[in-house]
Amino acid sequence: MRYYLRKNVLIVRGDFRAASSGVDGGLADVRSILNISIPSQFSDDASAHIARVSMENGFLQPYFGLLTALPITNLCIARYDYVTVFVTAAVSDRNRTINIIVTCERPLTDAALLGAMMTATEAKMQVITARKVPGSALSTDAVVVACEKSDGPAEAFAGPLTGTGMRISKAVSHALTEALVRFDNYLLSTWGVTRGWSRGHPAIVSRRRPSFFIYSRYGGDHWNEWIPEDCPYYPCHNYSDQQCSFCYCPLYPCMDTELGQLIDTPNGKIWSCMDCRLVHEPAVANHLLRNPEADVLELKSVKKKNI
Repeated sequence: MRYYLRKNVLIVRGDFRAASSGVDGGLADVRSILNISIPSQFSDDASAHIARVSMENGFLQPYFGLLTALPITNLCIARYDYVTVFVTAAVSDRNRTINIIVTCERPLTDAALLGAMMTATEAKMQVITARKVPGSALSTDAVVVACEKSDGPAEAFAGPLTGTGMRISKAVSHALTEALVRFDNYLLSTWGVTRGWSRGHPAIVSRRRPSFFIYSRYGGDHWNEWIPEDCPYYPCHNYSDQQCSFCYCPLYPCMDTELGQLIDTPNGKIWSCMDCRLVHEPAVANHLLRNPEADVLELKSVKKKNI
C-alpha cells in the first residue's frame, strides 16, 4: 500500500479487495482509493467528478472515491501495526462530513470487510457520543475498508474483539478525535467560532500538511505524532545530509536483504531496516516525492547514479 497527496486529493494505491459506502460503492477489487476535496458550493455530479479527478491523476477503473468539503490538509492518518486509517472530519452548522478510509495489510474475507466497516462506524459513533458532537451521521459520511490481496489465509472476522478489529477501532477513534480537534481550531481561527464539545480541551494548532500518528510501544503503549520540526531524534541515521520527508518508509517491509534483515523478537520475526539510508538519501527522497510509486529497484538505481 502506498499513499500520497496531490492537489486537493488523497490517493491510496495498492492491490485491494475493498468495501465502500461512498459514491458507486459496494464490494470490489480496486487499485486506487481517492478522497477528494471539493468547494463548499459543489453541485456537480459526484460520480463524474471522481472519474475526472482519477483520470487527471492517471488512474482508471477500478477505484473507489469519496468527496470531502474539507481541505485535504485537514487529513489525520493513524497507523497501528498493519492497519492504517485516513480521516477527514468536520462538524459545524453548515459543514458536517466524516470520511474514513481503513487499509489492512492482511487479507480479509468479504464478510470480514463488512465487519470491519461496522467496527469503524461503531468507533466513529463512540467518538461522536463521547465528545458530545451535535447530531449523528449524515448522508455525506462514508467509509471505505480495503485489504491487501496478499498470500495466506484471509481473516474471517474483523469485529472489535478481534486483533484486526481492535486495531481498526483504536486507530479510527484516535484519528477522528484528532481530526475533529483540528477542525475546531480551524473554526476558531477562521470564523471565531468554537464548539461546546471541545470546551476545556485546548485546540491543537492546525498545520499546513496532514497529521500523522503511529502507535508506539516504546516506553509504554501510546500514540506518537510525527512532527519533523525540531525532531529530537534527528539525525536518526547519524549523517547530517539525511532527508526526512519519509520518516516512516513507504517501502516497509521491502524484504530486500541488501537493505535490511529479519530479526527475532519476543513477538516473532520482524523486518529490521535500522541501518538502511535509502529513502533518506536526498536524491532518492526527492525522486520518490516526484514519483511516489517508484519501487525499490528504481530507487536503488537513483542512488547508484548519484554516488
